[in-house]
Amino acid sequence: MNSELTDPSGLEGLPDNVHKHARKLIADYAHDSPYKRAILVEALRLISDGYSNGDIKMLAKMLGELRKGLDVFQPYQALRKVTVFGSARTKSDDPRYIQTMQCAAALKDAGFMIITGGGGGMMQAANEGAGEQNSFAININLPMEQQPNPIMANSSRHFYCQYFFTRKVFFLKESDAVVLTPGGFGTLDEAFETLTLLQTGRNPPVPVVLLEAPGDDYWGPFMHSWMRRLVKDGLIDADDNNLLFHTDSIEAATDHITEFYLNYHSFRYVGKAVLLRILEPLSEDALMRLNAEFSDVLSDGRIDQVFRWPKSDDHCFDHLPRLRLHLDRHRMNVLPQIIRRMNMLFQKDHE
Repeated sequence: MNSELTDPSGLEGLPDNVHKHARKLIADYAHDSPYKRAILVEALRLISDGYSNGDIKMLAKMLGELRKGLDVFQPYQALRKVTVFGSARTKSDDPRYIQTMQCAAALKDAGFMIITGGGGGMMQAANEGAGEQNSFAININLPMEQQPNPIMANSSRHFYCQYFFTRKVFFLKESDAVVLTPGGFGTLDEAFETLTLLQTGRNPPVPVVLLEAPGDDYWGPFMHSWMRRLVKDGLIDADDNNLLFHTDSIEAATDHITEFYLNYHSFRYVGKAVLLRILEPLSEDALMRLNAEFSDVLSDGRIDQVFRWPKSDDHCFDHLPRLRLHLDRHRMNVLPQIIRRMNMLFQKDHE
């Protein structure tokens, strides 16, 4: 662990008039989370190191946006959510709009809340389908001034970001699935960033649905031409295809998302190990089959079922069994397959 997280020596180099007060602040949090102290240390360094007023203003805005987003989402941590990306320009009579609205309604009925960018078009369609009480909207300040859609304009779950990157943090941090509907540069940027974070293991595994209206072919060229070309040229792995689910069926899209959480709960890293929290333990036979089918993607050992490990895990998860595995970090794209296979084996055991 970085010494600045635990050692007041992290304050070395601060001006004398700040140092005394800084030590008092750090001492007040001596028995609290080291990350609270780390925030204090970094903030004090930033305001003491001679950065320009413009840089300090930017950092203050970024921190404020992150705090605001955390405040909005905090009461809903126990509820699963789906982020819907798509064009702000699509009209309400467009089949794409109607498909997105109906898909959001189906996801709401399946127990999910909906997150959008808060604007018009496909964002409004998703908020309309889910309804204001089941929606979030993370808007963005733009030179052309993106107005909040009428569904979310007065909602306590609507807020603005100045920066795209802070907005994207919440789109993915708070999301248990992503639905990509037709859109322009912004939607494609969100699509590729989502895929990059999943491919590299920097985001927990989540289902990603490419949704289009019946008879539409917006995502077809991407799946059937670009994805094939990327695999053929060795620029991505064939298993990267499993990060995506392409459909024009609302039922199939909803099932693809809900089935991912049949027994899978959540994900974290513990040192070099990947930990998959699950709702119910697997049978010995299911665990043996899972090991037989995925031994080639492990860098070491086997897939173990563990309980109340590690001790540092959040206590709210104490009751959950876990699967512990040392996954080859170049094969993070296989995690969705492992999770879906685990769910299937669990289901077979309980039929």
